[in-house]
Amino acid sequence: MCPYSAISQVGIGTVTPDQSAILDISSTTGGLLLPRMNETQRDGISNPSIGLLIYLIEGNQQCLQVYNGTSWENIYCPTTNTVPSATNVSVSGTLNVSEIITAAYAYQDAESDIEDVSLYQWYRSDDASGTNEIAITGATSLNYTVSVTDDGKYLSFGVTPIAVTGALTGMEVKSNYVGAVGVVSNATARINEFHYDNAGTDVNEFVEIRISGNLGSQPADLSQYTVSLYNGSDQSFYLTVTLDSLTQTCDASNCYYVWDSIAIQNGAPDGIALSGPSGLVEFVSYEGTFTAGNGIASGVLSVNVGVFESSTTNANGAIEKSLAGVWSVSANSNTKGTENSL
Repeated sequence: MCPYSAISQVGIGTVTPDQSAILDISSTTGGLLLPRMNETQRDGISNPSIGLLIYLIEGNQQCLQVYNGTSWENIYCPTTNTVPSATNVSVSGTLNVSEIITAAYAYQDAESDIEDVSLYQWYRSDDASGTNEIAITGATSLNYTVSVTDDGKYLSFGVTPIAVTGALTGMEVKSNYVGAVGVVSNATARINEFHYDNAGTDVNEFVEIRISGNLGSQPADLSQYTVSLYNGSDQSFYLTVTLDSLTQTCDASNCYYVWDSIAIQNGAPDGIALSGPSGLVEFVSYEGTFTAGNGIASGVLSVNVGVFESSTTNANGAIEKSLAGVWSVSANSNTKGTENSL
């Protein structure tokens, strides 16, 4: 009797098993099911061979395991732990070149896994919708120094939350885009002219703000400038607006922003406040003084312009500030939108 051996491949679900495999299983409707057992059953295997595979189910623990010659080693253990998340992602600070802006977010994890070193990334785009978005090279911390390259652009911050334990890496969450970035302007803003009272029914009431410099040198973000009208009787503001919503006219030296078609109170006293990117610029009043109780001038005592209009003032008149900063009444005509006449 002669011994005989043969080498061949076995195919299950295929008649052409791969030549490199002793067993080739092919299926689109089922999978390979390994022996499933608990630790007691696993440890009852006599003389397990190196490379022996089982699927361990022990209480809530499940692991694909292999015997390495001395012990059972986990290959993969599925987890029901959820990945961490980031919420309330935001950016704060002054959006001017060379300014430092800061991102903030709230880290959350359903299983209370603590935060590890999460990943940060700043982005730049052409508009608030994220058009032509790019990741800014090297901008990977909570703080970012706005660069010249960002001028006129919009910025966003993204965070990928990472946990120390459990399911480690969450999805990146980005803030809304903020902008546009501007260049710090040396322009000087001031309350320049206003009209609040006249003979008969009050008409043509307005406030004019002047910012020095021609059109090309005006601040990039006029929404950082706010005008508020104050009622002296309760020290509270009753109307407010930002310069980006006002009518703008410019000459070679200045630009003028006119808040028109408004009902300004007649005193006494009442006031007007102007704030800019760095805070309050000016708080003036007419027919007396008072301390503002809220808003952009909160806690500040007004400066009386020293002149006033009355029920006999011409409807086209105004109170104007001279180049030297002195207030005077222009009895019969105003110059809103242009250089003052006084």
